Amino acid sequence: MTPDPGMRLNRFLARAGLGSRRSVESLVREGRVSIDGQAVTDLGRRVTPGVEDVAVDGVPCILPEGYKVYAFHKPIDVVSTLVAQGGQPSLLPYRHQSDIPERFMPVGRLDSESTGLLLWTDDGDLNQALCRPRTQLWKTYEVDLNGLPDRDAIKALTRGGIEIDGRPCLPCRLTMNPRGTTHQWIMEIHEGRRRQIRRMFSSVGLKVLKLHRTAIGPVHLGTLRPGDFRRLDHNEVETLRSLVKTAK
Repeated sequence: MTPDPGMRLNRFLARAGLGSRRSVESLVREGRVSIDGQAVTDLGRRVTPGVEDVAVDGVPCILPEGYKVYAFHKPIDVVSTLVAQGGQPSLLPYRHQSDIPERFMPVGRLDSESTGLLLWTDDGDLNQALCRPRTQLWKTYEVDLNGLPDRDAIKALTRGGIEIDGRPCLPCRLTMNPRGTTHQWIMEIHEGRRRQIRRMFSSVGLKVLKLHRTAIGPVHLGTLRPGDFRRLDHNEVETLRSLVKTAK
């Protein structure tokens, strides 16, 4: 019988909620990870869960029995990190007040001026997969503009090709918000570049006044109040996983 090769250490740490596979590699390089009491700096090291004891800074790492995903309504003027920046509050107080365990990490980001849906999970593999550009989950936003986009602007936005940081944006979907005015639109993109929507509209001479994310793939914000969490049900999580798997 072939012996169990175990799990790569970075994958183990990611699944234990320490971050993405790439980000946890710094923990290994810095000598903060130990296996059975011995410091490990080899990124290629494999570990056998349940047989070998893994710790970070002396704190045991345990794989959760079942991964969970939460929807969170990010309020305005809150940075999408666990550390406050430039005097703006972070996500950390919201995690504490809702008793969300430390192993749960936010998936991606919303800029501080934007509001709406932000996913959290303790599954490092799923977190990483959802952030990959090739996953191409449609993300839906309500956008308030300072003006009315003309036909040429709509074509430029939806057909793709607007360059940000030297790379063209992919085609997107843009429709007028049926519940709003001519300055309020629904935009769907399947990328996640820094301040992408604001920069795309800026390239056609328009300014985004408000930006609110209402959905990520099959997961909708619904009536969730700012600052609150909602655990996703089984069907939502499985649909997310199937979409990620299909994109591999």
